Amino acid sequence: MSEVPLLDAKTFLKKIVSVVVNLNGINSDNIPKLRAQPELVLEAINKYDTEKNNQIKQVELNNEEINSLKNRISQGQRDIQNFEENIQNSTSKRQDLMTKIQEIQKETEETQTSIRANKEDLNTRTLRLKELENSVLDLSHENEKFDSKLKELEKELESTFLKKERFIQSYENRVSGMKILINKKYINSSLYQFIRALQAGSALDLNNILVAIDMREAKAKNIIMKMLEDNGPVIYNEASGTIELKEEVDF
Repeated sequence: MSEVPLLDAKTFLKKIVSVVVNLNGINSDNIPKLRAQPELVLEAINKYDTEKNNQIKQVELNNEEINSLKNRISQGQRDIQNFEENIQNSTSKRQDLMTKIQEIQKETEETQTSIRANKEDLNTRTLRLKELENSVLDLSHENEKFDSKLKELEKELESTFLKKERFIQSYENRVSGMKILINKKYINSSLYQFIRALQAGSALDLNNILVAIDMREAKAKNIIMKMLEDNGPVIYNEASGTIELKEEVDF
């Protein structure tokens, strides 16, 4: 039922009630029911109208609530979409961060490995340096000892050289003196006489030599054996009885 017919019905009923009221003055006893029924109907209509208005208001409130809920749902959907986008972005960022973390962990492991290797190399080099320092220290001590021994050896060699130099000088003097004594025949030893009778590069008959220097054969052979034992400058052939001087002997 629409609102316009309902208003027409109310107007119609009000007119009826007005007519009934007017008629009541004429004969109210005859039409009591006729008066009461329109009033009841009008009351029912007013009640219905009130309920209808309340329901309309409730519907409007419900519509407003529905619209509010729709707006909230739309906002919630937008929020969900934003959340999903944020989640996707966060997931992407998280993946990027995980990748960077893995790269950093790998670099950290490589750095730690390099540090350990460098530490081991440093320890090795430190030990080697310590060994070299100890070796240098030992060599320094050895060098000091060597320098000390070298100085001692220099002194010893210098002393020996001076002794030999003095010996050589005195030897030359002794040889010169010996030559003078021999030439003046102050010295006339058997060995000197025997060697002086020999000739370098010529094998001489031993018996002839002994006759010339007036020496016994036994004594001459003793001299020869002694000279051979001392690697003297003579060549003796016992089978042929000859003897030769290897080189000139300076007296």
